[in-house]
Amino acid sequence: MQAAPPLESVLKNMDSAAATWKGMRAKVEWVRYESLVDDRRVESGRIAVRATKSGTVQMLLAFQEPSVQFISVRQAKVEIYKPKIKTVEEYDLRGSKEKLENALLLGFGTAGEYLNEHYEIVLEGEDTVAGHTTVKLDLRPRNPRGELNNSRIQMWISTTHWQPIQQKIYDRNPKDYRLYSYSEVEMNPSFRSEEFKLPLSRGTKRVRPQR
Repeated sequence: MQAAPPLESVLKNMDSAAATWKGMRAKVEWVRYESLVDDRRVESGRIAVRATKSGTVQMLLAFQEPSVQFISVRQAKVEIYKPKIKTVEEYDLRGSKEKLENALLLGFGTAGEYLNEHYEIVLEGEDTVAGHTTVKLDLRPRNPRGELNNSRIQMWISTTHWQPIQQKIYDRNPKDYRLYSYSEVEMNPSFRSEEFKLPLSRGTKRVRPQR
């Protein structure tokens, strides 16, 4: 096995990849672990995410297991559609932009320069994830008391397209984490407009839990 490239080289490769990043499509698995109740929840489905002309990121998550659910992110608006109860929950996160980016959008078109600005980075070497060669980064927020809603992040960066294919985000309680894994990744694909629309059924109601 070849030695991992130096950190500076990894970050430069991420910068180059981010400069041409337009979007991605993939299978996704999300794991959420809460240590207090020893609860491990797994959701799986598909994801489509793209850069918009305004410089923001648009995303649609379509979960199929263990239940059907959709999450739409457009600018700072998050919509969660639950077909079983015909309800869309709407959230306005304009006041929590950094939290939104770190909870859902970190890793999509992320440049090494951005990571270096916000995190202390340690290169932990080369690793293999689902058959892919990666370099593993350990990230600690430079401002632990800032808006970032995590205490630590581990990223596995593909040495093919220099974007993450796995991320482990530790919450304020370091025993709690979210693990995001991506497979069958298509980088910069051609998108269909309907890929980013919630498949709402007739009679679906909208609620705003923040109010």
